Amino acid sequence: MMKLNIKEIVKFGCYVVLMAACIGCNDFLTEDNPNAKPKKDYFTSLSESDKVLTATYSALLNHYNLNILEESWRSDLGYPSVSSGRPALSSAGESWYFKTYTNSQKEINKKWEALYIGIFRANQLIEGLEGPLGDQRENEFWILQMAEARLLRGIFHFWAYQTFNNGRVIIRDNVPVELEEFNIPVSSKEEVRAFILEDFEYAYENLPATWGSDAQDELSAGRMNKAIATMFLANFYFLEAPATVDGDGIEPDYEKALMYYQEIVNNYNFQLVGDPELMFTRAGEFNNEAIFEIIYDDNLRPELDRFDEQSPSNRMARYSAPGTMGGQRVMTPTAWLAYKYKTENIDPLDSRNTVTIIDLDSKEEIETLRTISLRSSASVALVNDLYTTYYRSGITPAVVPFGKYEFAYFKKYTNHDIVTTENNLPKGSWYSGKNITIHRLSEVYLNIAECYLQKGDVTSALKYINDVRAKWGLVLLGSSVQGEYADRTYDELVYSVDQLMDHLMFTEKPLELSVEGHSIRWIDLRRWGKISEAFKRASEQVFYGARFQFIDPATGNKVNRNKSELFEGSDPKGTSIDLIDCVDAANNYIPEVHDYYPLPLEEIISNPNLGQ
Repeated sequence: MMKLNIKEIVKFGCYVVLMAACIGCNDFLTEDNPNAKPKKDYFTSLSESDKVLTATYSALLNHYNLNILEESWRSDLGYPSVSSGRPALSSAGESWYFKTYTNSQKEINKKWEALYIGIFRANQLIEGLEGPLGDQRENEFWILQMAEARLLRGIFHFWAYQTFNNGRVIIRDNVPVELEEFNIPVSSKEEVRAFILEDFEYAYENLPATWGSDAQDELSAGRMNKAIATMFLANFYFLEAPATVDGDGIEPDYEKALMYYQEIVNNYNFQLVGDPELMFTRAGEFNNEAIFEIIYDDNLRPELDRFDEQSPSNRMARYSAPGTMGGQRVMTPTAWLAYKYKTENIDPLDSRNTVTIIDLDSKEEIETLRTISLRSSASVALVNDLYTTYYRSGITPAVVPFGKYEFAYFKKYTNHDIVTTENNLPKGSWYSGKNITIHRLSEVYLNIAECYLQKGDVTSALKYINDVRAKWGLVLLGSSVQGEYADRTYDELVYSVDQLMDHLMFTEKPLELSVEGHSIRWIDLRRWGKISEAFKRASEQVFYGARFQFIDPATGNKVNRNKSELFEGSDPKGTSIDLIDCVDAANNYIPEVHDYYPLPLEEIISNPNLGQ
């Protein structure tokens, strides 16, 4: 079996020169035949076609495929902060946060372009395999390359389907050459779904479970495999919204989704990981929970600009790190999300929750129970997290000044575990080599729980939710008599289907998967029909910032962090402003306008046959 290090895939991909322009862009029409060179140079053998596969993988590096920054602002999870702190907003984030963006928005046009670049490259390989290399169809390497190409093509189409025009997007099943092949209309949701499903099923049938002797070894890391295909098949049936009276929709198939999710749980070697040292850290890349990650490297291609989408490094650390740590912190948690993280219920029976801190009054070391959960410490930096080392320099509040009304920072994309500041990365703070997680096992467990709730099975749903909570040392839900963990604390509450679904939607999923993957939060809220409710909930929750005091263990001195610890309600002392999120979003949100991105203006201008 062919073995290829994914780091080499990324590295080689940056050197492969392939035409990669937006489908529908006028530049195509002034160039020579764009297919002549690849067909001649890259399809003489399967070794040469593998280089085209490399370039297809490298298309995943483009930030606009995911729009993580913009999607955080678009949903109820992210606040577009600026250096002066709340309530000011970054100008780049205003249109997303206020829901005033249009089809001329750069990120909307860039996402369309990025996805169709990936589709174009996949189609180049597919055509090369079917054409010049068609006589090698029985060759194992031919089958594997075709399966990888088709899964990648399916993924790019699936992301477009989930993002644009209520799923009515262009199907690209070949490399366009003539004008009429460029200017084709969008297809119906059903046609797009059928096309994607065919690619996913081909990949599922032909990809190996692993590429090496170990599912997580370096040879297999990041490469398309059967587990990834299974995950996308599960989500294909799961991530749909039923038809409404005034609109179209596709009924989700929870039985098929559950079948594929259970296959991931039972047939592969994935395991839940609750170690903060191995979650959202460099050491934890491709850990036992990881299903699909996009690999980045901060040592390769130093000559490329930070905004070059072929660069093998990413900008996410710069966007989410504190200003004093080399970041812009333009993506910070909303108040309701930060408060949820701050107030998670911690299980006193889990030994990991017993810690030693310095008492504020006596200045002596005391043993106490954590007040910040392991999940929260791994996901965000909170001013009152006295238990977690941050940027290798000491406990969280000692390392970061936490300016006025700055109460939390996302940690999932920062390099807080390997450097003292993002500026110390090999090429600086704009060039992070940290992988981006698309799917992991916790998402599978929570989606399985939802499938069971759709069947009215609260007991089974609780089992999967509690498995995720147990890995983090959180209080478990439901009855200890019926629960599977004899040595853990349960809340002893009786949950109805609606109550547990509410918990899943507004606590468990956002806290576990915040700002991860491909638009997870937005797609969830949309298919639940809860976007308006989410904004309304956030806009009705009032918080205020208060002073936090602690003893810096490095100096023994008492330190103040003014207005940076979050509390619910208005400040009884009247010294803090009210901190409220999503007020404008609640007022401006219109389902028909905002549920999906509109078709991009650039595509509308360049493609007269596009249709709507």
